[in-house]
Amino acid sequence: MRITGCNITGKHLLMIAVMLCPAAIAQVPEQCVQAPERTSLCPHTLYRIAKAPIPALDIPKGGMVCLCLSDLTDLPLPQQPDTFQSIASHLQMPVADVFILLEVPVPDWAKK
Repeated sequence: MRITGCNITGKHLLMIAVMLCPAAIAQVPEQCVQAPERTSLCPHTLYRIAKAPIPALDIPKGGMVCLCLSDLTDLPLPQQPDTFQSIASHLQMPVADVFILLEVPVPDWAKK
């Protein structure tokens, strides 16, 4: 992209945006909400505003959160309770809050 009359490209605009928004970059979390046993980088992540606090990652409600969708979605139903309880325990939060982070309805088994 070129702006007529100027020698500014899309790359320049990106660099300007990065320089003007350092606070936004500083808020990107280093760790993701993911399965505790994951040792490799998550192949499918999503960044969003946290709808619940995440004590173990020191992320307040309203802070930026990284979600490893590979570990949190498309789980077989019988596997969900154990997986989500393990993640919640690792993150020191109620299991229902993991579903709140995903912005999906909390299943009955997680409301206990």
